[in-house]
Amino acid sequence: MASQTQSWTIPLSVGYSRHVVPFQGYMKHDDSDHRVLLRLQAKGRCRVSVNGVTYPVEPGDLILRRPCEEYRLDIEAVYDEQDGVMLPIDSVDYYLTCDGEWIENWARRSKVQGIVRVEPIDELMSLWRKLIYEKRNLHGDNSEMMDALVKVICLSIDQHAQKAGSASRPERYIPYQIKRYLEKHATEPLKLDRVAARFGVSVSTASHLFKGTFGLPPMRYVVDIRLAIASERLLHSDMNLEDIAESAGFRSYPYFSRAFRSRYNVSPSEYRARNGIPTN
Repeated sequence: MASQTQSWTIPLSVGYSRHVVPFQGYMKHDDSDHRVLLRLQAKGRCRVSVNGVTYPVEPGDLILRRPCEEYRLDIEAVYDEQDGVMLPIDSVDYYLTCDGEWIENWARRSKVQGIVRVEPIDELMSLWRKLIYEKRNLHGDNSEMMDALVKVICLSIDQHAQKAGSASRPERYIPYQIKRYLEKHATEPLKLDRVAARFGVSVSTASHLFKGTFGLPPMRYVVDIRLAIASERLLHSDMNLEDIAESAGFRSYPYFSRAFRSRYNVSPSEYRARNGIPTN
């Protein structure tokens, strides 16, 4: 009986976590660390890196950290581009760490590459809650129950990975990484070939993934950001038009003027005048 008991796959830790202030978690690359980590995002957003690949994580995303892999979790306030405000932190997740022959073999053969989309998440959360309850239940021997729950959770994840198909690949997140990079560097000189190379994809792949995700080409998005910056400075600064164009990232004033008129149906000088601001 003792040998059978030792064969159970029992969680090292399992629980429910909520964060309302910035938080960081880290598991270093360590050949002696055979823990498998599963983390299901239930509410809010965060960023997770697994072996150097960063994923924006939303509700319904499940992270798999295999034995020995490096893992980093960053929970911080998120900027809402539509409303122009920082959203308060409110991140909720379910987590599970486990080791042993069965789960290590499962992680090795699993098709999940860092992250997989779980839809709907209610069934998986229900299994997780039951496992949390059994882990906390100190009365009686429930090792076999926990073993079964861990395995059902893992096999359910496999089903979701099979359904998700290509959605589980890291390429799914490249458009979001490109988008953040473009937003950060929008006023600087940008070339799509260099941006694509930075994220290890071709120009055509970067363009295809970005447009497929956000509905417009990446450099068109850059122009939109620059125009938004310029329109703010036209209203709230006393800079002349050429300086505003240059500071917003436009290297040619005629191009800026054409792009601005196309977007706002007036020239930059008319835009200022209509808002009661004299043009320098």
